[in-house]
Amino acid sequence: MSTFIKLFFSLLLIYVAYLQLNDPDPYFWVFLYLICAIVPGISLFKPHKLRMNLFASIAAFFCFTAMVMSWHGSMEYLSLHFNNESLIQDMSPNKPYIEEAREFFGTLFALCIVLVFWRLDQRKTVNT
Repeated sequence: MSTFIKLFFSLLLIYVAYLQLNDPDPYFWVFLYLICAIVPGISLFKPHKLRMNLFASIAAFFCFTAMVMSWHGSMEYLSLHFNNESLIQDMSPNKPYIEEAREFFGTLFALCIVLVFWRLDQRKTVNT
């Protein structure tokens, strides 16, 4: 995979972590996105397999944890509000499912990046 793609996804996740700084609960989300950013970032440097497995495992664990935390609200949004309301609106205490759906899909996106780079690293070490 090209260096540009690895760098792009790593920087994208760092940017998403930066955006979380204005969240009411930033520590968990900033850490989650930064640990996810390490996975494509570390693949730039031909990491030792153990190091990649460690960071990818930690990132995947945090992603799964975040998805479990936001599961209820995201399913409420998808089943009851998907056709009527956009995710792109101001946060409201009356609509917590909007924030939880955003968190769920953002985490799902980060998890996909982690899993793709983890799998590519596993394939690379098998083929060499």
